Amino acid sequence: MRRRITPILLLLPALVFTLFVLVYPLVLNLANAFRQVSLIHGVGQWVGLKNFVRVMQDEVFWLSLKNSILYAGLGTILSMVFGLFAALLLNIKIGRITSVFKLIYTIPWVISPVVAGFAWKWILNDQSGLINHWLKQLGLISDNITWLGSADTALLCVIIARVWQFFPFAMVMFFAGLQAIPVEQYEAADVDGAKSLDKLFHITLPNLRTVTGVLLLLGLIWSFNDFNMVFVMTRGGPIQASMVLPVLVREYSFVQFNLGKGSALSILIFMVLFGLSLLYLKVYSRRESL
Repeated sequence: MRRRITPILLLLPALVFTLFVLVYPLVLNLANAFRQVSLIHGVGQWVGLKNFVRVMQDEVFWLSLKNSILYAGLGTILSMVFGLFAALLLNIKIGRITSVFKLIYTIPWVISPVVAGFAWKWILNDQSGLINHWLKQLGLISDNITWLGSADTALLCVIIARVWQFFPFAMVMFFAGLQAIPVEQYEAADVDGAKSLDKLFHITLPNLRTVTGVLLLLGLIWSFNDFNMVFVMTRGGPIQASMVLPVLVREYSFVQFNLGKGSALSILIFMVLFGLSLLYLKVYSRRESL
């Protein structure tokens, strides 16, 4: 009997921690999505699907959804393009230089998103930022550009910052995939007189197909759920030009004090991420079976 109870007692602290930190907030958030909950007036009556309807009727939601798709989609695709290019360069062995570049390229990935956001906010500052300073030195501009204060450039700047941080992970994944490609395939292509571009499109890219699928799904999941970078750099402004769904949840819950509406939006985000996660597991399981 004691042997049966001992493993349960050892697991009990972790189970309690999981219940209070993960399960309880998730259940409470699900319940709040169907109730009128306010930080000012407290928990109100059961409203059913009205919170979801109010979210759908909000024009800012549709703008944020569009921005989230652009942020996640464009940011992930560009990160993968730059990551593949960097991996191909690193695959050309040039002694110790390759090791040095491996270290340099991975720095953006290990930096905290909050720290990276503040760094990019300083770089893009319209008064003392490096970008405006360099452009003035090159004679490309005469007046400072408000990169993060303009509705035309705010979202683009945040996407660039996201690409800068995510592409090292893509590079590492692609580099690992390149190492797994059999050398015999390239040797056979050399015998047949294949050129570099032929080997890239007919050997390298087909062998990286599964890695590409995993990277695409991971990038979409992480970027779609990214809060820190956008909030630190623009807080969704100006005039919601760079507002994304995770930041809008905070806007509903802690600015408008409508926890019910914020919970409903977070459930919608969860459903999207859950669907992408299932797709990721399917692609990953297919990769393991190969």
